[in-house]
Amino acid sequence: MKLDYRIVVPSRRRAHNMPLLRHLLPSAVICVDEREAKDYASEVPKDKLLLHPPMEGLPYVINWMMDNVSADILIEIDDDFRGVKVTTGSQRYIHSPDEILAILENSARNTKDLGLTTFCFSRTPNTTVIKPDVRPIVPTQSVCNAFGVMGRARRRHYRPEYFGRADVDWTLQTLLEDRCVYADIRFYFDCGRVFSGRGGNVGLVTPEQFEKASRALRHTWGDAVSFKPPAFAKNRDVAAIRIAVKRTNKTAQK
Repeated sequence: MKLDYRIVVPSRRRAHNMPLLRHLLPSAVICVDEREAKDYASEVPKDKLLLHPPMEGLPYVINWMMDNVSADILIEIDDDFRGVKVTTGSQRYIHSPDEILAILENSARNTKDLGLTTFCFSRTPNTTVIKPDVRPIVPTQSVCNAFGVMGRARRRHYRPEYFGRADVDWTLQTLLEDRCVYADIRFYFDCGRVFSGRGGNVGLVTPEQFEKASRALRHTWGDAVSFKPPAFAKNRDVAAIRIAVKRTNKTAQK
């Protein structure tokens, strides 16, 4: 059965990124604030431009997309996406639109067939940490940058009070309610360094807001979140955070 999905890229002040992004994801719809329509019009065909009402912050935009994109499966990719790093075998870098689409469709199909709601990919290309040859698919992973949602996850909104950390809170809600995600760590969707460059969330989240959201996460989720940097977290622009939720049985894996 054919998958009913839509790839949507929420974007803010990054019209300059559109030529590369449109090459990598030619079928994607670019979702921008109606106040920026003119800036994007020269880079994105009219039928690929989705305008949302004025709002500040990705949590609000994601929620609007959840409510207004009619496809059964919503696939979100960040607007600073630059390619896919394969973490197994030759560890090649993928720029082929057909191959990228095949990766997304494969994860969507597997997630749907398994009766799950959410799929995502590796958050690091560091293979010594993730060991993709041993565990190519894992049940816990931060859901951000490149992910897909379906079923009841489409009705699960981001909570704006966690602005700056809303993706972590949403992931923890999903792990609580759906028990696991489908994370294919054989692939790393490269979106550059967090909160770097121009546009996106850069300049929207103040250090005070970020710290407040971090404290709120700790208060709400307790030991399910850890602020101890993982081994691969070096030279980061923001404080590290790790989802410390176990969904595997160590005895069964021996």
